[in-house]
Amino acid sequence: MGNGVTTVMLDQLIQAALTGQPYNQQRLGAEAERYSLRLTRAKAPDLPDDLHEEICLEAFVELFKVGASALTKHSGRILFRHAVLAAMRTVRANYAPPGERTRPAKFKSAAARQTVPAKIAAEDVGRIADAYTVEGNTVLEGEFGHIDFDRFSDRQQQVEIQRIEFRVEADAVLKHALPEVARALRLIHLDDHTIEEAAQQVNMSRFVLKRRMDSFCADMQAAA
Repeated sequence: MGNGVTTVMLDQLIQAALTGQPYNQQRLGAEAERYSLRLTRAKAPDLPDDLHEEICLEAFVELFKVGASALTKHSGRILFRHAVLAAMRTVRANYAPPGERTRPAKFKSAAARQTVPAKIAAEDVGRIADAYTVEGNTVLEGEFGHIDFDRFSDRQQQVEIQRIEFRVEADAVLKHALPEVARALRLIHLDDHTIEEAAQQVNMSRFVLKRRMDSFCADMQAAA
């Protein structure tokens, strides 16, 4: 495949690895490394190249900790994203000089510390973290540990990040499609158009368009 990590490829390779199915180890390593480097260089640009590579290796340790059961709640790519973020914290902490904070300090005035927000975001009402999220945000200190709530991601921000990532990955996949098929798939899956509307915009019958889209998707799955 070309630049970028395709959702189909990474999802299926990780699913196969976690469930003990046959898979191409070399391809999984290459696609996972590409995804991991893109994520860690955006999140931790201050780290040297060798630590970015170590994060990718550590991410597989984190990934296999959760096991195949986690696939019932998340896709392979999402599980690997969580694993990369957890590995990034681990590697940063392991290589931090003694006494240096591994997270940015947050300074607040006394008045700010005493201020209690009157409201919480509507999307967080009733939000319950699953066991994987709690484990990933637990900080161990000797024999004891505590949950670091600052590590919990902002849900709205996470949705926006995933939306952007999906568009990037979709572009990487769709560059292999015929122009009219690529345009139709973008209209349907990225812009929420119906297949009838997409067919009209690409000047093709709905049945022909669906047949070509199905053929393209089958080719992509076979390539994975």
